[in-house]
Amino acid sequence: MPDSSPSPAARPSAPSGVLVRRATVADRDDVWPLVRLLPRHDPEREAFERSFGPLLAALDTYFAVAELPDDGVVGYLLANRHLTFASNGVVCRVEEVAVRPTHRRQGIGRVLLEAAEAWAAEVGARRVGLATGLSKEFYVSGGYVETAGFFTKHVDAPAAAADEEPGATWEPTRPAAG
Repeated sequence: MPDSSPSPAARPSAPSGVLVRRATVADRDDVWPLVRLLPRHDPEREAFERSFGPLLAALDTYFAVAELPDDGVVGYLLANRHLTFASNGVVCRVEEVAVRPTHRRQGIGRVLLEAAEAWAAEVGARRVGLATGLSKEFYVSGGYVETAGFFTKHVDAPAAAADEEPGATWEPTRPAAG
């Protein structure tokens, strides 16, 4: 009996020579214009500068770029890992993915996601997730399943909290002894 299941949509293969690698300090000026492409966000250069180094150094973060020999950095991905109860341990969340408009639909986003998935497996993640209202077909074609909406709300953090040293530990507020 012939298989009647729908065939998966053809995936574009990445351009020849694409290299996905961990980002370095030298990538700073190539990543900034890509960050500005992210929809529904209004990134500030000063905040980008403050965050760039700590994100490069964070052990729980995967910050990678996609590079082409003749075009330089054409995309980036930022993901992190954290512990959960409901997902039985470590999960990884893709926070940001951006590819230059001139290089979209060439498989570069796909290879960035595959690299993040490989990192997630290396760090023992049980699940990889991301939140987006855009490009749903792209993520579904890569095996992602839509499970829930994602809501965000802006909060005003005190300046000291925004400028904390990377790796600083959070301690819960304890009631005063009395």
